[in-house]
Amino acid sequence: MTMEAQPNQDGRTRLSLGPVEKWIVSAFAGFMVAGGYWLISSMQLVLTQQQVTNQQVMTVQQQLQTINTQLADVPALKIELAKVALQTEQNKQDIRELKQLRGIK
Repeated sequence: MTMEAQPNQDGRTRLSLGPVEKWIVSAFAGFMVAGGYWLISSMQLVLTQQQVTNQQVMTVQQQLQTINTQLADVPALKIELAKVALQTEQNKQDIRELKQLRGIK
C-alpha cells in the first residue's frame, strides 16, 4: 500500500496510487455508480406510484362530484314525494266520499 505525492514541474503536487489504493478507489467509484443507479430507479418507481395515486384521487374526486350532483336533487325529491303522498291521500279521501254518495261499499 503506497501513495506518493510528487511535485510536478508546474508547481502542483501529483498523487501516485499503489495497486491496493487503486482497487479501493475503483470499488468506491463502483459503489457510487451503483448507488446512483439505485437512487434513480427508486425515484422513477416513486414517481410512477405517485402518478397512479394521482389518477386514483382524480377518479375518486369525479365520483364524489357525481354523488354531490345527485345529492343536490334530494331535497327537491323529498318535496315531490311529500306532494305525491298528499295527493294520494286526497284521492283516497275523494274515492271514499264518492262511494258513500253512491251507496257503494
